[in-house]
Amino acid sequence: MAGPATPRHRIIVLPWIRGIMQRFVLPNWLAITLGPLIICWRPLEARELAHELAHVLQWRRHGLRYPWRYWRASEAAQAAGLDRYRDNAFEVEARAAELSVVETPIA
Repeated sequence: MAGPATPRHRIIVLPWIRGIMQRFVLPNWLAITLGPLIICWRPLEARELAHELAHVLQWRRHGLRYPWRYWRASEAAQAAGLDRYRDNAFEVEARAAELSVVETPIA
């Protein structure tokens, strides 16, 4: 359910997509966000969902320019001698959202 702090989104779980994306995108690929759609190969845990919701907000903030800006951020990270993915400013922001989630153990 979307609330004031949660962007409107839709999660699509496609188990068959795992091998394709891990081969062609990243070996540890889990999900991709395209606008409000979060496509993943398995249900997401709370922190993983927070990460992808950060990308939903980034899409909303940048609109159709988001893929271009994401790509440029990857180039900027690489030009600085950093990792194209891990040090991409958009991924850094999404990881911060992920790390802000406090998981509560089930009693």
